[in-house]
Amino acid sequence: MRGTIGLHWQIAAGLFLTLTTWGGMAYVRPAMGFLYPDGARIIIFHVPCAWIACLAYITAAYHAVGVLRKPRDWFRSDASCEAAMELGLLFSLLTTVTGSIFSRLQWGAFWSWDPRQTSILVIMLLFAAYLVLRSAVTDPNLRARLSAAYALLAVVPGLFLIWVLPRIVNTLHSGANQAVIGGGMDAQYRTVLYGLALPGFLCIYAWLMRLRIRAAMVIAAGSN
Repeated sequence: MRGTIGLHWQIAAGLFLTLTTWGGMAYVRPAMGFLYPDGARIIIFHVPCAWIACLAYITAAYHAVGVLRKPRDWFRSDASCEAAMELGLLFSLLTTVTGSIFSRLQWGAFWSWDPRQTSILVIMLLFAAYLVLRSAVTDPNLRARLSAAYALLAVVPGLFLIWVLPRIVNTLHSGANQAVIGGGMDAQYRTVLYGLALPGFLCIYAWLMRLRIRAAMVIAAGSN
C-alpha cells in the first residue's frame, strides 16, 4: 500500500511537470513590459521553487516539535525534519539559479545584492547550517534534539526573509511581486503557475520527502 501511494506521487509529479513544461514553453505568451518578454516564462518555475522552500521551513519546524515532544519516539520525526531541511536547501538553490537567470534577462546582471537575492542567499545558509550541525554531532539522540531546536529557531528568520523583508524595503522585485501576488499576471500565466506548476512541485516535494524518510529508515534498520 505504501509503495502504491509513493507511485501515485511519482506519476502525479511527472504528469504535472510535463504539462508545466509544455505550458511554460508553448502555451503562455511572451510577457509584454519585460525587457526580454520570452524570459518572463521562467517565473513559472522560479516562483514554485521559492514557495516550496518556504513550505520546507514550515514542515521542518512541525517535525522538530515532534522530536522535542517525543523523547522516546523521535526517530521518524527527526528523519522528516532532516528531509525537509535538505529539500529546503535544494529548492532554495533552484530558486537562486532561476532567479539569477531572470535577473540577468530583466536587470542586466545575474547578481546585484538586491534584498530579495540577499534573503535567499541567507536562507540557503540557514538550511546548510542545519546539515553542518547534524554532521558535527555523533550521538543520535543529542543530534536529533539539537537539530530540532535549530530548525525551530531558524524558521522565524527564514520566513521573515522570505515574506516580510522584501516587502518593507526597496527592491528590484517590487514589480514582479505585484505581478504574482497582486493579480497582475496574464490569465495564461496564472493557469500554468497555479494550475500546473505549483501542484507539480508540491507532488515532487512530497515524493522526495517520502523517499528520503524511507532511506533514513532503511539505513537505521541496517545499522541495528
